Amino acid sequence: MSIILTDDNFEKEIQKTEKLSLVDFYATWCEPCSMLAPVLEKIEKEFEEKIVLLKANVDDNQLNAQKFKVDRIPMVVLFKNGEPVDSFTGFKPELEIKEWLEKNI
Repeated sequence: MSIILTDDNFEKEIQKTEKLSLVDFYATWCEPCSMLAPVLEKIEKEFEEKIVLLKANVDDNQLNAQKFKVDRIPMVVLFKNGEPVDSFTGFKPELEIKEWLEKNI
């Protein structure tokens, strides 16, 4: 199950885990975000030993959206040890996301 991020808990949550943190920057009004969410949840289950999924609503996380230069959504950022290592923007099919993850794990 994904963790909901806020500007207040963002840093703590992405550094809290030994796993890679997969942060989904989204908005409730964004159709591609709604399409991507179930794909990411499915992938999280498959990669549960390696990643944790965290969700950051850009309307509620404006400071972190600005900090990580989120100018289009959905934007997915992969963090390792609290630092961003790679990202992608827009809807991607499941297989493409899995290949992207494998490349970064």
